Amino acid sequence: MTMEQQEAIDFVVRVLRLNSPLKKIEENRTLFLNELVKAFHNSVPFQNVTLLCEPEADRHVPTWEESKKSVMGGYGGLCYAQCVFLKFLLEALEYNVYFASCNAFGSPDNHITTIVQNLLFPGSKHIVDIGAFPTFEAIPLDFEVESPIYYHSFLEYKFLRKGSSILRLHRKGEHHTPPVLGGECIIDGWRRIFELDLTPRNLSHFKHTMSEVYTKPGKNSPFLVSFRAVLFQELKLVAIKDSLL
Repeated sequence: MTMEQQEAIDFVVRVLRLNSPLKKIEENRTLFLNELVKAFHNSVPFQNVTLLCEPEADRHVPTWEESKKSVMGGYGGLCYAQCVFLKFLLEALEYNVYFASCNAFGSPDNHITTIVQNLLFPGSKHIVDIGAFPTFEAIPLDFEVESPIYYHSFLEYKFLRKGSSILRLHRKGEHHTPPVLGGECIIDGWRRIFELDLTPRNLSHFKHTMSEVYTKPGKNSPFLVSFRAVLFQELKLVAIKDSLL
């Protein structure tokens, strides 16, 4: 599973509307990466419409080709499809990236994310996350205890080191408080959203859990029982949840 560099350039220029990507990467890799992340949120929706329209018997974890077609077409999809696409997009643009797993909302391996290595210096790690509660830039993970607080769109969030893992915590903007495995959900007024394991993973690692997300209503996500569509236009949230806009 790969993406050709010309395909990546075509997507960046045509869908994300960022011109001269290779030139910009050569000038400042970090600045361009952050521009790409913002443009992605502005142009590609997080949505489960496609999944809900599929007959129950046909629902499945999207293949790489299905994810690629949906995102390159501007239709987007769930976190899985978008994050898989993002990793191969960045790889085609010659960033050093890998998949990592998150225990999200209390379910193990329930979210896939992308780690960018060696962006600022050899051994540096940044998380780039796409989805309903995304990051809006590449977030450095080389802090000793906790990250700065980020204020992006409707969210106030930070990251906290816990042993070999890293917690994502929200304080403002996200009001759902789900059960969380292996610890308290509230930490000094901050809600625990996911626990990130920095171990590099293959896509096969997510096969079982993602199969439940895509085929079993209410098992470890709401996406087969509730309609969702999210876009961040100019970093301003535009969202539909069931009948609410």
